[in-house]
Amino acid sequence: MNYTIVGLFPSQENIKEVSAGIEKSGIKNQDYIIYRTDKENAPELKKNFWDKLFGTPRAEAKIAPDHLITSVSVTSEEELKNVTQSFNDNKVVKIYEFKDMTLEEAKDLNYIKKIVQLRAKSHIYGMPEFTSSATLQNEL
Repeated sequence: MNYTIVGLFPSQENIKEVSAGIEKSGIKNQDYIIYRTDKENAPELKKNFWDKLFGTPRAEAKIAPDHLITSVSVTSEEELKNVTQSFNDNKVVKIYEFKDMTLEEAKDLNYIKKIVQLRAKSHIYGMPEFTSSATLQNEL
C-alpha cells in the first residue's frame, strides 16, 4: 500500500507543530513535503511597492497568513492512521488521499493544487440534490 496524503491547513503559523507531529508519527524527513509561501513576494506587497514608487496614496497591505499544504508518503495503514491523527491534532482543514501519486509527483506544488482542485470539484458534483416538500415547509 502506497499513498500520498495531502493535508490543507488554515495558515502557515503552525508549520513547526505540523512538522514535529509528522515526525513523531514515525515519518522520516525525506518522506514528507511542507510547501511554504514567500510572503516577501506576495502580490499585495508588489502592488504596494509600485504605489510607493509612484507616490500614490499608500494603503496598508493586509496580508493574511497563507494556507499551508503538506504532502506525506505513507506505506502502511498504521502510518496512514498516525499521519491523519497528527493532521487532526494540528487543525487540518481537509485531508486528501491519493493512491497513484508518488512523492516525486508531489514535489510540484502546481500539480498538487490541480489534483486537489479536481478532487474537490468531484465531491461537490457527487453530492445529492436536496428538495423540500410542502409538508416540510409548513412545519418551518
